[in-house]
Amino acid sequence: MDKKIIFGSIGSILKYVGILMIVPLAAAWYEERILSLFIIKTWLVPLVITTSAGIILEQKMGAKGVIKRREGFVIVALGWLAVAFFGSLPYVFSATLGPMDAFFESMSGFTTTGSTVMLNLEQVDRSILLWRSFTQWIGGMGVILLFIAILPTFGIAGSQLFDREFPGPMSERIRPRVQVTARMLWSIYVILTGAEILALFYAAKMPLYHAFCTAFCTMPTGGFSPLTNNIAGYANPIAELIIAVFMFLAGMNFILHYSLLRKPGRVIANKEFQVYCLLLLAAISIITADLYIHLYQFGSSGSIQEAFRYGGFQAISFMTTAGFTTADFDAWSHLSKIILFTLMFIGGCGGSTGGSIKVIRIYVLLKYFKQRIRKILYPHAVFVLKTGKKPISDDIIQGIIAFFISYILIFVVCSIAMTAVGFDMVSAASSVAATLGNIGPGFGLVSADYASVPILGKLILSFCMWAGRLELFTVLVLLTPAFWKG
Repeated sequence: MDKKIIFGSIGSILKYVGILMIVPLAAAWYEERILSLFIIKTWLVPLVITTSAGIILEQKMGAKGVIKRREGFVIVALGWLAVAFFGSLPYVFSATLGPMDAFFESMSGFTTTGSTVMLNLEQVDRSILLWRSFTQWIGGMGVILLFIAILPTFGIAGSQLFDREFPGPMSERIRPRVQVTARMLWSIYVILTGAEILALFYAAKMPLYHAFCTAFCTMPTGGFSPLTNNIAGYANPIAELIIAVFMFLAGMNFILHYSLLRKPGRVIANKEFQVYCLLLLAAISIITADLYIHLYQFGSSGSIQEAFRYGGFQAISFMTTAGFTTADFDAWSHLSKIILFTLMFIGGCGGSTGGSIKVIRIYVLLKYFKQRIRKILYPHAVFVLKTGKKPISDDIIQGIIAFFISYILIFVVCSIAMTAVGFDMVSAASSVAATLGNIGPGFGLVSADYASVPILGKLILSFCMWAGRLELFTVLVLLTPAFWKG
């Protein structure tokens, strides 16, 4: 394993993460119009530290060579840890959060989880909240994928990094060259983000700052908001509709967005997209009916329209793993809450910015289950598992089964660990499901924020966010002695 290539690559990533801190720095300067002490210690110092650390690693440790499979695992896994660590510096230097809370908030941002330890957001500096949202936008399409798109060094052997970071069991590409694919995916991502900003600003009449922060957290399915009450704080049905539409789009495979421009029929014929729509429709219908039947009073009417407004938004938010909230869902009936809890495990489509297990894996597992039943009935028959007309290889099926088992195993172990640190069963299980699936809010003690979680619990949940964002095995493989022995 070439350590110089690993640290040099991580250095390149950190250098540009530091440069990206210019965005909140510019916002802070625009607010104050002077280079104040707050701007210097909150933004200029972290920018210099992060960029300098990146340049030192890049220059002193960097080496030319091919990024091989093992190096790819380490660069992606440790690269995300490094980005979360240095991304936490503005929170610490501004005295907004302590070191552990700052790392938790930064990890939650870059992994697009949306679990927050911040309280009274209206009293937090606007540039801090912008950085908080911007970290989600950077992490949404992928920190490494961004640098594959812009750095020629990563373009040489970027496929090793692309396969480690791009979410889903089957790594798809728009073009054979991975750097071209990364650029096109980021282009689609930027266009959709811009479209949402314009829609929120002009159609929903949302202030421009809030439109930027909200769009930065919608397309990556992140869920941070500059308001303590999240999206509910706007009390704006038009904004909720716009956000719901873009959450739905963010939960789709981004390869399908490209297909939508060239071959629209391919999108409708896609089996994963069909299942995605079907599951969302079923969840929205059940929750809407349940809210209406139980006469939960929303607004002034308590009508079926109000039940659909809140139930539909929350169902889309949880399944796409965005984690935005417009109501106190923790007060809903057990039926609605178990539906939301189930959606936590399903997640968005493969190749989307959504987290969790992914629709494609659920679909393949159900088809495999059906095939095994048929094999019992017809032991001599030969069955081929397909998604649409495309056969699925045994390697992919085995990978999906291994991922599912690993996901459930990590969920169980970490849930037990969270009960050991003092959480009740509902809060423990939902906090792990919410962080492992990169969703954000849970139930019970973590329905609003994670401020009450003890330090050890925050470490456990930070691991869940990290492992969940990198599809488990990129992190788990680093924990095996055989990997380091080569």
